[in-house]
Amino acid sequence: MSSLSSNHIEGLALAPMEAVDIIDYVLQNHVAPTTMVICSTREQFLEKVQMSIKKQDSSDSMPHPLLLPTIHQLATSRTVNIAFVPTLPHLRAYLSSFTAEEGLQHASAVLAKPGSQLSMLAVYGIMNLHRCTTEYSVQGLSRSLAIAVEAADVCRMQLVLVEDSGDWEIETSELNDEAGTSPARDIWKEQVPILNSSIALSDDRAWAGRTVDIGAIVRKWCVIEQ
Repeated sequence: MSSLSSNHIEGLALAPMEAVDIIDYVLQNHVAPTTMVICSTREQFLEKVQMSIKKQDSSDSMPHPLLLPTIHQLATSRTVNIAFVPTLPHLRAYLSSFTAEEGLQHASAVLAKPGSQLSMLAVYGIMNLHRCTTEYSVQGLSRSLAIAVEAADVCRMQLVLVEDSGDWEIETSELNDEAGTSPARDIWKEQVPILNSSIALSDDRAWAGRTVDIGAIVRKWCVIEQ
């Protein structure tokens, strides 16, 4: 992996949000060209979008803003590229080859005009993509994050990391309260082992050996915004 540029752009790690909210965030903060990397299949993501829209809408309210074809949304959606990467190999392969012509053209424009706005490389669900693999570790997460950071750096884009809040809810069984509302875990305090292939001592992921919280890993490259 090559070293980052001397004027490296620090990434952002946002608080977890629902699928419909990440779409709204990208559209509202969009500078062409923007790329969204969704760490799931297209079908899974669309199902989450539909569920979150239903959750936010009441029966007597206006349609959700994302369902209204405003001029702004029509214009920006044409310049937002979306990639679906349902596995770690897919994610790493996509980011490793992220030298899209439009991205490099934008990089040239940014370098030629200091102070110009940056386009966005938003990655949705990168932490959760590791959770059911042997690479849910400092080693595995660091490898993926380094690739993402370099991809954004090469194209002079702002890296934005966001998790799906639904993937990090505490199960009702863990609350000892049947009426629990499934609050979200603090993802940045989640503990992972140092190396790949570590074995958890129990179902609640009490890892053997030394562990590090995810926030400490992410802060190497990104500013965490709560």
